[in-house]
Amino acid sequence: MKFLAFVFCLCASSALAQQLTWDKTEQSFDATPQDKSVVARYKFTNTGNEPIKIQSVLTSCGCTSAALAKTEYAPGESGEIAVNFVFGGHTGRQTKSIMVSTSAAPGQPVVLKLHVYIQERVTVEPEVVFWRTGEPPGPKLIRIAIAGETPVKILSVNSNNPEMTVKLREVKPGREYEALVTPDSAVRQASATLIIRTDYPPDNPETRYAYARVR
Repeated sequence: MKFLAFVFCLCASSALAQQLTWDKTEQSFDATPQDKSVVARYKFTNTGNEPIKIQSVLTSCGCTSAALAKTEYAPGESGEIAVNFVFGGHTGRQTKSIMVSTSAAPGQPVVLKLHVYIQERVTVEPEVVFWRTGEPPGPKLIRIAIAGETPVKILSVNSNNPEMTVKLREVKPGREYEALVTPDSAVRQASATLIIRTDYPPDNPETRYAYARVR
């Protein structure tokens, strides 16, 4: 029993003698589509008594790459892993993982996290408007806004149901629009998809959607 306890203590001491200490293992960023990418720098220090080798750095997707100046760090030496996330059309909340394997803990990689919120180029609020069956079929308002300095123009907003009409109005040139949706009547259930066409990006213009319901 004493022998087993001695072995356990020896292993624990060995593990503690070889370790990387990280300043942060998670980072968060707010970004706009115009930023196109973010770079996060994960700094670390070898706080053990022996050199440590970084054996591999793997990212969770092809849009994320990682780079470091070298792979081996002496006791007391510091370094960093630079992680570059290229948006490539992604918007909304994005989470990327970076797995770092070292000689200090083979088979037990450290997982770094990168959280990025990329603002939508075009926001539609609300995305759904509705009328209750039997209520007066007055118009409902949908606001369409352009984020940041993105050069986006709303070309049209069309309804796929001829019984629900939509009129588009530019409130602030190139920045804000209003779509007024009106059903012919609300005496029975009906629905429509509102197709919002833009001119951006030029090579593959974005289309957004909103919805109208009589229920």
